[in-house]
Amino acid sequence: MSMKTSVIAYVYAIVAAAAASLVGLYVYQPDVNVLFLAGAGWLTLVAFLGTVLSYRVQGSTFGAVSFIPFLTAFVLYPSWATVAIVGTGAFIAEMIKPKMAIKRAFNVAQIVLAGCFAIAVYITLGGLPLLLDPEFQAIPHATAVVVFLFVNTLSVAAAIGFAEGKSVIKTWYEGNSAGLVYDVVAIPVVYGFARAYVDWGGWGVAVLCALVLGLRLTYQSKHQLETTNKELLELFVQTVEFRDPYTSGHSQRVSRYSRIIAQVIGLGPKDIERISTAALLHDVGKIHEIFAPILSKPGRLTPEERAIMELHPIKSAELVAKISDLQDIIPAVRHHHENWDGTGYPDRLEGRDIPLGSRIIMFADTIDAMTTDRPYRKALGEAEVRSELRKFRGIQFDPTICDVLVASPDFARLFDQNDSGRVQSLTQIFELVRRRMKTPAVA
Repeated sequence: MSMKTSVIAYVYAIVAAAAASLVGLYVYQPDVNVLFLAGAGWLTLVAFLGTVLSYRVQGSTFGAVSFIPFLTAFVLYPSWATVAIVGTGAFIAEMIKPKMAIKRAFNVAQIVLAGCFAIAVYITLGGLPLLLDPEFQAIPHATAVVVFLFVNTLSVAAAIGFAEGKSVIKTWYEGNSAGLVYDVVAIPVVYGFARAYVDWGGWGVAVLCALVLGLRLTYQSKHQLETTNKELLELFVQTVEFRDPYTSGHSQRVSRYSRIIAQVIGLGPKDIERISTAALLHDVGKIHEIFAPILSKPGRLTPEERAIMELHPIKSAELVAKISDLQDIIPAVRHHHENWDGTGYPDRLEGRDIPLGSRIIMFADTIDAMTTDRPYRKALGEAEVRSELRKFRGIQFDPTICDVLVASPDFARLFDQNDSGRVQSLTQIFELVRRRMKTPAVA
């Protein structure tokens, strides 16, 4: 099944499941206390505000902080009518900005589906509406929050997994493991917001609006700071590479290859990011003046010049050490030219004494050298690179990583220039589908 067909079929399935779940919840508990729906309406309005104040994360991807008001509405009055109000509010919010119709349908459906599951669990475990019993009902409350977040994030991960041909569970883990702490924090936060409404009514909603705005500003500022820092590092790396026309883009490619290799061997998101950053900065030491005449020299290097060039990992590590937030990647940068058999430099480390990040960067650095055109040869292809890696297995390369990498179907990703090595957001997936369908986004 092609990516286009699989993603669209999946969205239709989510929409159908959401509709069926809402009908099922109605059949299970049809009675509605209309007076209790005011809270759901106010909280949906707060969520609408959170959507309006969404911030750009990357390209056409936006971040928002609207799930907390939705969850608060569900525990205030767990009913099919609450889900219907939330779904209607989510639909109106989706109509504000230009999006594909299929993306709008998915975004609304996943909220309705997650809400139905959360409410069903809440009721089944004996949870009462907080408007009737404001006491903290630990088990039903915590379980409902977890179920909502799990169904919501899993539905997104499944769409990405189907589109990219990856394991859904692995995609979910890579995209959400780093935020699990925030999800746990959501449990008491949702209860706190619900109590604010129960105890203070409209004033509680006002407090909630202020908190949503504060969360939005906090998340946006954090993201902007991270983006700025990353862009400054990339700018610095590009400045270093201006000295050698044959290495233009080298560090960015090595960073991408390192990210893919780290994913292939099963590392977690934090380790992948750390190794990717180390790979980006592995050659920054070449900006030192002692390397300038050697980098610009045509032809082969003398033994003395080669000895000087072998100092660049040390110089790179010294520069990285000046950045307080990057202390943990210094070893990976310093030892990225150490060979598995101990014949590398600068410290002749051997085997598992070489940091894991360095061993991964060694693969990535060598692969880039092999797949880049040089004055003396053309770039090698996928089969030739695989052969070379096996040839130097246990000599230059970690044999375990080598075996896993060359046998993995993801090995081909190293040769796909459109593969950034990152897990794509759902927006990016839908944008890719749109381009392949050659139809404009819905205005």
